[in-house]
Amino acid sequence: MVEAAAEPILVVEDPVARAEFDAAIRRLEKRMEQLEMQLRPVPVPETSLPDTTVLGNSQPHALRICEAIVGDEGEVSDAPGEDAELPEQTSDQIQFGESVWSLPLVLDFRRFPLWDSIFAMLLFIVNLGMQAMFSSILLSDNFADAGVQVEEERENARRWRVSIAHDWRYMDLSETSLVTRVCQSDGALILSTPQAELIDQINSFLGLGPGDFEPGFLQPGIFLCSICILHWGLCVYKEFRSVWLALEAVIMIPRASQSTIIENRLSSLSTPRLVIVLMSFVLRIAIASIMLVAGVNWLGRTTSITELMLNAVALNGIMDVDELLFAGFIPVSVRQSVRRLEPVKMKYSRSRSQCESFGLCLLLGATILVPYLLYLEPLTAGMVSIKWEMCGGNQTFVVANNPEVQQIIGYKTQEARNDQEPTLSEIAVDRHKFQEGGPPEYIFFSASRTLFSADIDEDMGGASARVPSCIETEMLSPGAPGYGDPIFSPILHARMRSALVSLGQPPGTSCEGVAHLCSRPDARLLRLLCGDTCGCTDPFSSPWHKVPSQGCSNGCNIRTENILATQPCEDQPRGDVWKEFRDGYTAALSEFYGTNVSEVVIWPMASDILRQLEVTGCSGLGVPELQVEMISQTPWCQGHDRLFRPLAWLCPRSCGCVEHPSSHCPVNCKANASG
Repeated sequence: MVEAAAEPILVVEDPVARAEFDAAIRRLEKRMEQLEMQLRPVPVPETSLPDTTVLGNSQPHALRICEAIVGDEGEVSDAPGEDAELPEQTSDQIQFGESVWSLPLVLDFRRFPLWDSIFAMLLFIVNLGMQAMFSSILLSDNFADAGVQVEEERENARRWRVSIAHDWRYMDLSETSLVTRVCQSDGALILSTPQAELIDQINSFLGLGPGDFEPGFLQPGIFLCSICILHWGLCVYKEFRSVWLALEAVIMIPRASQSTIIENRLSSLSTPRLVIVLMSFVLRIAIASIMLVAGVNWLGRTTSITELMLNAVALNGIMDVDELLFAGFIPVSVRQSVRRLEPVKMKYSRSRSQCESFGLCLLLGATILVPYLLYLEPLTAGMVSIKWEMCGGNQTFVVANNPEVQQIIGYKTQEARNDQEPTLSEIAVDRHKFQEGGPPEYIFFSASRTLFSADIDEDMGGASARVPSCIETEMLSPGAPGYGDPIFSPILHARMRSALVSLGQPPGTSCEGVAHLCSRPDARLLRLLCGDTCGCTDPFSSPWHKVPSQGCSNGCNIRTENILATQPCEDQPRGDVWKEFRDGYTAALSEFYGTNVSEVVIWPMASDILRQLEVTGCSGLGVPELQVEMISQTPWCQGHDRLFRPLAWLCPRSCGCVEHPSSHCPVNCKANASG
């Protein structure tokens, strides 16, 4: 038996031909995959598979497919796939929206029940009236001028700043001015709350801190406002595009003497119906245009983030009125007729698509850029200027007008509230607010409203004159005659606590424990209560502040004069008292005049006088050039009733009290002269 000869195997030995063969195979595989994806043949049962030799064709079925793909030259033919270019023209289907505005296309008294037609027509009129009313309201002055009016608010801020913000009557117990409290968003404010709310709005809108006046890159309000304006623009542009597409679709519908709908398809439109439809399109465009401009103006002037969100939602709701009426009130027969309308096919070219994309890109950019330049950038600058008028510059002062001397009196306040270091008034209120019994720890209660007003206006000179005794030696010291008095002791201890706390000392400290503070200019109450410790009863102590207006009581001064009466009318030897007198010079005069006297022009000469007196002692008072304190122009020997007692108490002979005793001379010198 002869075996059949084996079929020869094609072997490609040429390397170039082999590479071309492999490339052709890869192209063939790629085309096969594309063809398989596009054809997606439905699987059929095996019994129905076609015979590979149908119609006498002995070639396999797969081979015929390959021949269809591969040409005579062995090249792979083009087939639709991923690399295929888009056609020059394409079609789209325009569906009329489910809106009240679509009613003119289908509404016909012959096709629908009478009441359905009448009610649908009324809803169309209601929709038109509502949107027209909304448009007129948005164009009214109340909405056109909504938001912050920069010029008006800036003027209001200026008037508030110069008339109320620095008024001393509105300074709180922590000695913080009203403008400081407003600009630092003090939550305890009961005055100027509109100004505080405006500052809070500006800070939150621009992302500013209490002391910032330059907005950073991220401004929450501006960013959110841009998004809301863009969102509103997109809502209106959607309306524009719907109208434009509907207009194109209506134009494509044939004209006839009568409008007809055949199998849910608008077959023809009559001229009167076409006019009504076109008029509805014009009204939609007009209303949308008005609402676009008015809405952007409204949003661009809104300065509250919360109101901005609410306004954006409200505007979007206005645009949806037609759809809400359609979904909620249109009769079922009319609604189904609109829903079942077949879309109108439209053809679009590639060039039109590109032009439309380019135009929409420009429109999107203009929607972001134009409102920012017209509204948001000026709004930012205006809000910063308003805040500067209200909070810029120096906040830490209050003023009062003294009409008697025709002078404006100022007082420097705290830079900010410090709850960690409360003032004496705050401590007094805090300790007494829940106290149910016992004497108050810090507060001295007046017996009547008249006395209350008098006690508020009383100065230390009046208080010292009303004290007939030297409090420390006669009432506060153990063993004193008035020590432990049930009436006066609680009052004096409350004052002692106030004096200590105001000087930064613990409330329970005794007079001896604060002796080093007696020379401070602001220790007036301490000198009133601790007169003996503070030197009010020592005629030869440093003369600074040893006068009634600085706290030395009338009773202590009487004790001092009694001590002087027992002393000879002679100058005291030069000692430490002159050094103390010179050391307290700058602080005493600076406190009295409310400014640093060491910066005045004549300070070198004034301080040189006291330096020479420290060296010479009492004998220097005999030199004419050294006899007068240069800044206050007060003779040293006579003293100053609000600064220092007469140096004649230290130097009676050098001050001429022996030969010519006067009112400022010690009592002993007057007695010697009369004797």
